[in-house]
Amino acid sequence: MENDTNIEQLVDEFSRRIEAITLAEAENNIIPRFNQLKTIACVDAEFRVHDDIPDEFKQGIFAQPRSYPAKLRFANATQRDDSKKDLRGLSIRLSDVKGRVLWGEPGFQDFILNSYPALFVATPKDFLAFTRARQEDKKLWFFLNPLAPHLKSLWIVFKASKKHLSPLDIRFWSTVPFRLGESDEQVVKYSVIPCSGHRTEQAVEPGENQLRAAIKAHLQQGPASFHFAIQKQSDPFSMPIEDASVVWDEDVSPFQTVATITIENQDFDNPESLAACERCSFNPWQSLAAHEPLGRMNRVRREVYARAAALRNKE
Repeated sequence: MENDTNIEQLVDEFSRRIEAITLAEAENNIIPRFNQLKTIACVDAEFRVHDDIPDEFKQGIFAQPRSYPAKLRFANATQRDDSKKDLRGLSIRLSDVKGRVLWGEPGFQDFILNSYPALFVATPKDFLAFTRARQEDKKLWFFLNPLAPHLKSLWIVFKASKKHLSPLDIRFWSTVPFRLGESDEQVVKYSVIPCSGHRTEQAVEPGENQLRAAIKAHLQQGPASFHFAIQKQSDPFSMPIEDASVVWDEDVSPFQTVATITIENQDFDNPESLAACERCSFNPWQSLAAHEPLGRMNRVRREVYARAAALRNKE
C-alpha cells in the first residue's frame, strides 16, 4: 500500500499531466474536465430520504426522513458527440446538509457516479500509467503492451462504452467504496437506478446533443425519477476496498433503496445555465464524515479533483 509520500507524488504527477492534457484539449477558452468531458445538462432536483430504510443505514444524510435540494450534472466521459458509444457520468450535490464535512464547504454532500459498476483500472498506479499513455497518445499501448498488458481494463472499457438514448434511463454506480456511519463497521457502494414512468424509446433530435434533447423531451412529458440505493460490503475479499476494478456481486449483497430523486420540468438548456454547469465542480470528499470515501483511489481523487477544478475556473 502506498504511504503518504507516495500518494503525494502520485497526486503531483497526476495533476501536472491532467493540466497539460486538458489545456491541450481546450475549446473556445473552456478547459474541459479530464473525465466526464462533456456537459450534457445540470438540473435541479429533490432528494427525498425514505422513512422505511433499515436501521443500520440510518447514518449521515440518511439518519432521518427528509428532503434535500439537489443539483445533478449529467456528462459524457470522453465524447463530445452524444450519439457515440461512451461511459456516462452523474454527479450529485445535496444542499442544506447538517453536520461536519471532511473537506470543502459546510452544508453540501457530493456523490460521483458512472454508468458502469467498476472503474477500468484497479489502482491509482494503473490510472497514472493510463494518464501517461493518454498524454503521449499511446492509449492502445497501455492496454496491449506485452510487458505490462491491461487486458482486463480493455475488456471493462469495451463493456462500459454504450450508446444511450437518454441519461434519465441510465443506471449509475459509485464504483468505489465509502464508509457508512462514523465507525469502521459498514463499507458501502451507491447506485442510482432509473424508475420514471416514461422511457425514451428512440433518439430525440439525433446527433451530438441528442442526450440533452432527450432530457428536455422527457421532462416536458413528466417528472423523471431515480432510486438512490446502498450496497453493503458483506465479504472483504470478494468485495475489496482497494481494487476499484472489481464489481461487487449484487446476488450476494443486493442494493437497497434509501431515497428517491425527482426532477421536475425546468429550463436547463439555455446558454447561461449550461455555462454555469460547465463551471461547477464536485469532489467525493465534499462529504459528511458519515460518508467518508475509502481506499487509495479516493485518497488520490480529493486533491487531483480540487486542483483540476481550480485550473478550469482560473480567471
